[in-house]
Amino acid sequence: MKIETENLTRKTAFALFYNIFSAALGYVALFYVMRSVGQTGWGIVGSAMGLVGLLAILSDLGSSSTHVKKVGEGGDIEKKNGTYITLKLIFTNLFVVVTLLAIYLANYLGFKFESEYLRNAVILMIFYYYLFSLSKIFKTILRAYMKTSHALLPDFVRVIVQDIFLIVFSMYWIINPSAPPEKIGVLFVYGYIIAAFAQLLTFIFIIRDLKVKKPSIELIKSYLIFSIPLIFLGVVGTIQANTDKAMLQFFWNTREVGAYFGIQKLIVPLTTLSTALNFVIFPAQSHNYNRNRKRFMEITYTAERYASLLILPLISFIFVLAPEVLNLWKKSLIPYTTVLRILLIYSFFYVLNTPYSSQLVSAGHPKENLKAGAVQAILNVVLNAIFIPTSLLSIPLLGMKSVGAALATLLSLLAGFFLLRFRAYKILGTKFNRKILLHIFASFLSGSFLYFLNRYVYHFVRFYELALAAVIFSLIYIGLLLLMKELTLKELEKIVRKLLNLH
Repeated sequence: MKIETENLTRKTAFALFYNIFSAALGYVALFYVMRSVGQTGWGIVGSAMGLVGLLAILSDLGSSSTHVKKVGEGGDIEKKNGTYITLKLIFTNLFVVVTLLAIYLANYLGFKFESEYLRNAVILMIFYYYLFSLSKIFKTILRAYMKTSHALLPDFVRVIVQDIFLIVFSMYWIINPSAPPEKIGVLFVYGYIIAAFAQLLTFIFIIRDLKVKKPSIELIKSYLIFSIPLIFLGVVGTIQANTDKAMLQFFWNTREVGAYFGIQKLIVPLTTLSTALNFVIFPAQSHNYNRNRKRFMEITYTAERYASLLILPLISFIFVLAPEVLNLWKKSLIPYTTVLRILLIYSFFYVLNTPYSSQLVSAGHPKENLKAGAVQAILNVVLNAIFIPTSLLSIPLLGMKSVGAALATLLSLLAGFFLLRFRAYKILGTKFNRKILLHIFASFLSGSFLYFLNRYVYHFVRFYELALAAVIFSLIYIGLLLLMKELTLKELEKIVRKLLNLH
């Protein structure tokens, strides 16, 4: 297989299309889940994912990002494939063993699950992460070759299968309402496993021509040394992604996790734009760092600008109409409006940070990400411990539940965000892109207009009314950008064509 370094815009557009597609299906599935089974059943999935996810870093330990970087440097790629596969299989099995041991020790020390259903879901979730980790082997190799469509196609399969089973099991509960919602939550986890298996089979079919050579000891050592900072960086991501749900389960209950996890799913299309960006630009940055420094910087600035252009209108629109948006899924979620708004702000900074964190790693400075990540991880755990429980070790605390979890997530990210930006400037000379301020200004004016329109002129409630509100907001946002000359009609036409022409 050849490394494809061209058509980065088309590749990013394809990755973005995948996120939009998966979000649309995910919203439909979440609608059925929340409307039928409710927060408790969905909370079983969120709690199991949070608890098992805390150890999921063991299944990778920085090896995937290391492989993309090493392939970008050239050399004997077939031997590097063999090295990566060997390490990944070792780490994946290590994850399973350590997780099962942790569950045994927790039980031995007297820690009990809230219910047997949660216990079963946690055990099953280990198998899901195992299959997901195996799929990541093939996905990373295709990503290193920059074959975006091939790498993302199995994700389409997984999302489709997963959401179909979520809908089917939700309908099963409607037919058989005597079944405990926690039991349906366990069935949801089975749906996740089946979907992960379908993804793995699709990858195996796609990558049949993969060539691999036996790794050398020197190459294995090289991978391990480079991945050390990335391991700790992965720990940061794991903590950020799972500590909130794990603490909500430990200090509160599955129902609270269900509401919080449901809102997290609503913003997934926004945060996964970060994954789409990194998926495409990291190999390109690695490839151009030593070959074309101007192109290297250009990729970073362009990625940030387009990410901001695309994500800000979505964030502002949902922020303004947060209660109405939550009401679409379930009325009982409206009290969590503040949680949604905090996580929307978090998603903006999370996505904008991606091109810079990716840039530092591709330039051979993963330790900088580690430093920022360490600050972020420590602060995240401390703030969660202060904000979520009512007390800890007899010390009175804030007891803010989901609001506390969301606030801890945002504040810890901001600390890492500004530290990482400062280090990127000092080391690589990467400056702040002032065009982002124009995007913020345009989204603020558009959001303010929509807020007053919704409150004093016409209240948007139904889904088609919200769709109309989205059109109005988008037209104002685009119009303001055109007036400020941050966007031209020619560029707008180019963006639309790229999004429509994905092949």
